Amino acid sequence: MGGMAEVWRATATFEDGTEHPVAIKRVRPTMGDAIYHAMFEDEARIGMMLRHPNIVRVFDAREVRDVYFLVMELVDGEPLRGLLRVAHERGAKMPLQAALFITRELVAALEYAHGATDANGRPLSLVHRDVSPHNLLLSRAGEVKLVDFGLADTTVNTAVRGDLVGGKLAYLAPELALQKAHDHRVDLFAAGVLLWEMLAGRRLFHGADAGETVRAVMRCEVPWLREVNSSVPESVDMLVQQLVTRSPSSRVESATVLRERVEKIIADIGNAAGPRDVGLLVNLHLARHDARRDVKTLERHVVEHLAEELAALANGAAAKVDQTGARRRGRLAAR
Repeated sequence: MGGMAEVWRATATFEDGTEHPVAIKRVRPTMGDAIYHAMFEDEARIGMMLRHPNIVRVFDAREVRDVYFLVMELVDGEPLRGLLRVAHERGAKMPLQAALFITRELVAALEYAHGATDANGRPLSLVHRDVSPHNLLLSRAGEVKLVDFGLADTTVNTAVRGDLVGGKLAYLAPELALQKAHDHRVDLFAAGVLLWEMLAGRRLFHGADAGETVRAVMRCEVPWLREVNSSVPESVDMLVQQLVTRSPSSRVESATVLRERVEKIIADIGNAAGPRDVGLLVNLHLARHDARRDVKTLERHVVEHLAEELAALANGAAAKVDQTGARRRGRLAAR
């Protein structure tokens, strides 16, 4: 469920006669203002233009008896929000390689979206504006997909956003919260917040109420990750500091540059994670916390097996980082 819409699972029959599970996103009946309908139409228009493996696909959009809905790709898994919520309750941190893989996939989606063009090759100048754990879906197969372009800025929008801020307050860049001019770098800011929260085991900008959260965003005080997670290398720590900064001009300049830097860090650390590792995280989370299932003995064995696999991933990652640090210290000592 979202603020202005609700999502249902359904089965769609396509023109070739095949049936596939899909997600149906419907505007809530209470959202009767014309601007919300226009925003929904914009989301449909943008969604059907975008074709990228890290972006949830929109197949169709309809209005039936004043009910607006989208037919979308179904992602069998969980939003990153669900995994982080449970991890933060326990003070647990995501394995470094898994967090970097998720970040790389997210940034690949942003790189494509920021450079997207219309059918005539004209730039869409697209800015998502709502990158958050709620809108990053992780599948059981380890796919990472960005969703919900309802608040996006583009050159093809029909709804004028004006002073509408929207988005999740804890992930808004300061200039967006202040309703100032902004560009694609607000999405990079949010990506940096996500990476920090995955590796720190807690929220970054989180207040007792909306006002306190916005004030925390405006202060933009970002603790060094290595102070809360010794497995984080300096390169990752510095990257986060260059993303989650108050001044847009001080941030990494583009999603392309950010992707290249993340890929270099992954290569330098080694032991890279992939879809299988993220799938382990998702399946373990769902096996433990899906309230709709009665976990029997066989399922407990599955949970234990997934936990062992995940522990091996985390231990391997920590060992690799320690070895990299030791080699670096050895080279410095040799000098």
